[in-house]
Amino acid sequence: MLIGPHRVFYYGLLGRPGVRNFGCATLYVSDLEPLQVNVGNGWSTCHIAWVPPYTPHRVRTADRHLAVVMLEPEYTDTVMAGACIQRKLQENASAVRVRILEGVMRLQQVATSARLSDAEFDDLLFGQPLPRRLLDSRVSHVVDRICENTADPCSASCLADSEGLSLSRFLHLFKAETGVCLRKYRAWRRARTLLYHVRSPSTLTDIALETGYPDSTHFSHSIRRIYGLPPRDIVSGSRRLRVRLQVSGAGQISPAASSRKLPSGAAVMVQGSAFA
Repeated sequence: MLIGPHRVFYYGLLGRPGVRNFGCATLYVSDLEPLQVNVGNGWSTCHIAWVPPYTPHRVRTADRHLAVVMLEPEYTDTVMAGACIQRKLQENASAVRVRILEGVMRLQQVATSARLSDAEFDDLLFGQPLPRRLLDSRVSHVVDRICENTADPCSASCLADSEGLSLSRFLHLFKAETGVCLRKYRAWRRARTLLYHVRSPSTLTDIALETGYPDSTHFSHSIRRIYGLPPRDIVSGSRRLRVRLQVSGAGQISPAASSRKLPSGAAVMVQGSAFA
């Protein structure tokens, strides 16, 4: 699994998730057997499924193996990106699927000390950069602040003051720009932070507090509501998951992640994981 601040690429086993509701756009790609996706209007069978941000859905596949690409909508224009991907699927769906499934092997050709830019990530999986999302600068500052520290206790009023806005104006502007209310956005970004801790030796309580949850009960309920799985299942199912962690700033991957080299074959990148 490649984890960056704006994108995630996962290749491995599918757990048995219930309804999930990611705050990112999600592209599911089947490995051998077709997958099935239900976005509230019944099950549909396909090899590639695009799910927009904040869309409750379920996914399953007979061989429990698939690839998942996650794109954060505040940094990528997921409406345009979805349309672009759909055009590619109409032109040659098989080529799109093969390129994404082979993404693991292409990752091995990138130095483990390198930090992929969003454009490099997109080119690796899609063959071209996806359209960027441009937010109002004030909202963009707040989004970056939340993404950099999901445990930041700063209130909505504090965030509004930091950008010189009244609370009501800030909340209205935030939703208009991102398409989601501040509270829901923070809930997703906090839950997303769990991905950085799936290989952590810390207890679930420690992870909960470190990522900004007031207690382990709130942590468990929130994670289950968003991922369709309790955090215990996600962490225990990721013990053998190989992770390549991207961090902002110096352009370096964390020492813990860089010490785990990717295998030579995509099929063995993940020997067992319940994340997806």
